[in-house]
Amino acid sequence: MLRSIRLVGRESCVLRYEGVEYSAHKSKRCLHTSSEKKGYDTDVYVNRVQKAQTICAEKVHKYDPSSFLLARFLPTCLRPTFYAIRSFGIELSKVSLGSASTFSQSAHFGDIKLAFWLEQVEKCEQLGTGPGHIKGLNDPTSILLADSILKGINIDIGMLRQMIFTHKHYLHEEKVKGFTDLDSMCSFGEGTYSQMNYLLQSASLTPNLYGYSDFGVGLLEQPNTDNMRNLLSDISAHIGQATAICSFIIGLKYFVMKSGCVTLPIDILVKHAISQEDTIRLLSGKEKSVESIEKLKAAIFDVTTRANDHILAARQKLDQLKAAIKDRVEHLNENDTENKMLIDTYHNLRRGLPDCIYTPFMCAIPTVLYLERLQKYDFDVMSPRLQYREWKLAWRAYQNFRKRTI
Repeated sequence: MLRSIRLVGRESCVLRYEGVEYSAHKSKRCLHTSSEKKGYDTDVYVNRVQKAQTICAEKVHKYDPSSFLLARFLPTCLRPTFYAIRSFGIELSKVSLGSASTFSQSAHFGDIKLAFWLEQVEKCEQLGTGPGHIKGLNDPTSILLADSILKGINIDIGMLRQMIFTHKHYLHEEKVKGFTDLDSMCSFGEGTYSQMNYLLQSASLTPNLYGYSDFGVGLLEQPNTDNMRNLLSDISAHIGQATAICSFIIGLKYFVMKSGCVTLPIDILVKHAISQEDTIRLLSGKEKSVESIEKLKAAIFDVTTRANDHILAARQKLDQLKAAIKDRVEHLNENDTENKMLIDTYHNLRRGLPDCIYTPFMCAIPTVLYLERLQKYDFDVMSPRLQYREWKLAWRAYQNFRKRTI
């Protein structure tokens, strides 16, 4: 299934539906109506959406600063959607990954909160055709998601549901028993981070957006492009699974200190003869045995090797995607007007990839940087130098954006 990608001009875009025109310019969204509707206050709606966007952006900045920085590479009209998707992931993570005094308390309140989010998602799915239909939405995240849907941006509700179900499964299974193996950890990544990547792909290839994603959409609408569509999905899937693995490594000490939960797969711990209790004692500073530290490093190495394998697979498929696009363009009939436009646009692209196809893959960059730092410090997750934010992200993101690499 294609998780589409369609974007607009980097500084502005315009979207219309049923006499209502939205324009986004320099991070501001305005609503203009060609005809007033009875009982509908345009200013109230615009204020709600702007407030929701501010709250979601601040939330992403606080809890996911890497994504907040990478949002600058998206056109201004897609940033609210990006903030909404990331904010949704943050809220679900708070529910399933958050600590509580007892498991029963955590599971009980977690189920209630997840039910709330499922209800909000279903209301987004049942939206009418005008902005007045968001009255039943009670959270900034769901308001911003609904606003994106009303503008015609591709938001697959099924992917949002999948994220909820994955977090619910984790709440009742892995949070209690731990990950049995690396595959279960990757499965969590597929149901969470990969879904967010698919959602951004889909939003980036929205047919209603012009001036940014014309080449990407026009190319994928060509016959016999299933291979390219599959490559798009595969790259996002690999990146999502690598991100999930690294997020659990990054949060290893946090989970131990807050809830006594070890997020390393059980089979890896068994392989290296280190128990969960030993891991907890090491990370909480109660034990400093050199032998145990080396065993933990070996376990971390095995886990992060899988994450690195996913990154390598994503890079390989990205190269295949570039080659597939080049081959497709070379075989287009120049006598066709639309094909001629695609050919002309392709020759002006950076490294053979349009922004609309590449930018959703940039979420791999923070993961790559963390893996590099972890290797530099000998896979010692307790190293104080790993606790600092990655100062190279802005420069690496800029370089990768120019070179079209991850």
